[in-house]
Amino acid sequence: MKKFKSFNYVSVLIYSSLFILFVAFNYAEAEVYPYSVAAFIAALSVGANVFVTPILFVGSFLIGNNVGYLAFAGITAAFFFILFLLYKKLRFKPDFLNVAMSIIIMTVFCVLGNTQKDIPIMKRVLVSVFTTVLTLFCYISGGAVTKKGLKYKFAKEEFFTLAAVTSVLGLGICRVASPYVWKAFSYFVILLSAFVFRKGITLLISCVLGIGLALYYGDVNYISFYLIIAVVAESLTSFSRYAAALAVMACDYAVCLVFPVYGEYSVKELIFALAGVAVFTVIPTKLLNEFKDKLYSFRERQLIRQSINRNRSMVSNRLYEISGVFTEMSSAFRLFKKNGTSEDSAKTLIDRELRQTVCKNCPSFKDCREKRKPEKEDILKLIDIGFAKGKLSVIDFPASLLSGCGKVSDMIFAINKMLASYRAKILENINVNSGRELIAMQTSGISEVLRGLALETGTLIKYQSRLERSLSDALLRSGFSVSELLIYGEDKCVTVSLILTMDNFSLSAVTAVISKTLGMKMALIDKSDVTEDKCYLSFGKSPEFDAAFGICKKTKTGSDKSGDTYSVTKIDDGKFLVAVSDGMGSGKNAENISSTSLSLIESFYKAGLKSDLILNTVNKLLAINTEDDFTALDISVIDLKNCSADFIKYGSPYGFIIGEEGIKIVEGNSLPLGILEELKPSVCHAELNDGDMLLFLSDGVSDAFGSSAEIIEFLRTVPAKNPQSLADDIVKQALLKDDGIKKDDMTALAVRIYKTA
Repeated sequence: MKKFKSFNYVSVLIYSSLFILFVAFNYAEAEVYPYSVAAFIAALSVGANVFVTPILFVGSFLIGNNVGYLAFAGITAAFFFILFLLYKKLRFKPDFLNVAMSIIIMTVFCVLGNTQKDIPIMKRVLVSVFTTVLTLFCYISGGAVTKKGLKYKFAKEEFFTLAAVTSVLGLGICRVASPYVWKAFSYFVILLSAFVFRKGITLLISCVLGIGLALYYGDVNYISFYLIIAVVAESLTSFSRYAAALAVMACDYAVCLVFPVYGEYSVKELIFALAGVAVFTVIPTKLLNEFKDKLYSFRERQLIRQSINRNRSMVSNRLYEISGVFTEMSSAFRLFKKNGTSEDSAKTLIDRELRQTVCKNCPSFKDCREKRKPEKEDILKLIDIGFAKGKLSVIDFPASLLSGCGKVSDMIFAINKMLASYRAKILENINVNSGRELIAMQTSGISEVLRGLALETGTLIKYQSRLERSLSDALLRSGFSVSELLIYGEDKCVTVSLILTMDNFSLSAVTAVISKTLGMKMALIDKSDVTEDKCYLSFGKSPEFDAAFGICKKTKTGSDKSGDTYSVTKIDDGKFLVAVSDGMGSGKNAENISSTSLSLIESFYKAGLKSDLILNTVNKLLAINTEDDFTALDISVIDLKNCSADFIKYGSPYGFIIGEEGIKIVEGNSLPLGILEELKPSVCHAELNDGDMLLFLSDGVSDAFGSSAEIIEFLRTVPAKNPQSLADDIVKQALLKDDGIKKDDMTALAVRIYKTA
């Protein structure tokens, strides 16, 4: 292992701990026996330095002046030194063969023993058997610690062997140093594990630490005592690690009063307990949090998160490719638009065909050709008149042609025949080109949407693991059982997703806990059932502003259908579309045109297309349809996150913004949609404030008032707090001005912007 091979402060700590382990193993019994052989062989097996480790092993027998074991220790060190150098040269990994080698070396112990003491042969055999078993335990647990560390979960056998080795270590520390030293170490480990591990693990660790004291004193109550310490530490660490440290000290004293496991609580007990607690408290919290974050980062479900980001990247690349396809299609359709018969080319063809058919068969053809009659300009002017009127007559001919041409009637007949033929081709070409332009616009729009989606999905999601743990703890303290939790994104784009047990939980209470923990107001954006007893909840940052709506509609007197339609549609998170569409006239046809236009606009906006593309597309569709189907359109896209609004008007009457600063007029001077193929809408932008009211009217309401000044005078007399009341009041006033007669369809739509609590 790298950490064994490079000497630095970490290596010093590791080899110091290894030396303590050797010494503690030697003192596992009241009499010193070479149990450290097990730790020595295991250390070499997992990568300890073959030069340093034997020296530490032999040196461990000098503690307590156990020189009688030096001969055995020297033979053992030399044997495994040569053995592991041979392994290294042959590049051989012996694995469990080293455990078998412990039998050989312990046979040497049975023969040699302690040169200063006569140890009974039966005791030597028992020590040898126990050391061999302990070697196996040390090898398994040592391999788990060096290979897995704290990064991966231990297997059952690994944890069991580690617990056994720790118990022997604790017993040895108690004998060679003092049980007070082990107590100080145990309190430090318990507090540290309560801070960095999830609940439950500290209790297990405390049991293992208590075994050493229980073996030393021969009293299992020490295990129970350490469990109580662990429960106190776990309970208070989430509140404050310093409070947990104080509580452990208080518990150490209080339990001894009730259950006198120490006998009399001495100053020495207090000092060593305080020492272990003090070491924990002086470690900077930042350092502990970094250690905790690294620990949890190893145990998080990284595969799922990496898979999500990988799939996002793959989808992004595919969307970019598809976007390029639609861009090429748009270019191709615009290129093809140039093909076909135009009016200019048709004029030239008619002139040429007229001269080759009518003029060429005329007796005066040679004479006219010498005089260069008729002039081309005269013929082209005549054809222009034909295209404008649709048909020529004698009165359309210039005097120069009438006086000098004997084939006037033939020319009229031929030109009219060709005009009919070419006008049909030109109209067909115009329609085809309009269709191609429409498709080109849509493919271009789709390309932009796909490119935007590619950019959005191509951004890798950033996960917030520490915040996840904090929120999970906060929800658990509030009584909500969360089985899975995921937080990703940053700032305004943060999203919280969780799986919650459906046990009569309060959604408002869950939202409150999430908002408090994240330090921002959150709102539910999605909810669905996962199983019979679990549900999925997703929360996003709540917009600072919200909106309330009010609508009032009246149908024209004598009409069965209103030509006015309206829409209030959510486009995306925090943004919605408000629109009033007024189909020209009233009745079923006007309603169809109005509702179709609005439905198309809603669908396009939801798909993410740009406003100019949407409105141009709808305008072309209406213009191609018929000559008299058009609609006045009043659109506003309101952004609650930025508290602003964009207004788009096509032939619609003025709108109003009513706020504390007064009443502002939103005017439009564009023709209605569908009258001309190329129209520019009236567009403006406005910043909104808390309490502002937006008012949209159809011409049935605005015409009843007569002017914007009259509407403003009326608005000053009514409170602009409730949007429904405002819409009702203005339509009612419009009816009063027309003596209760609804001369046209009437619609008023009011939107009030307000700040959320």
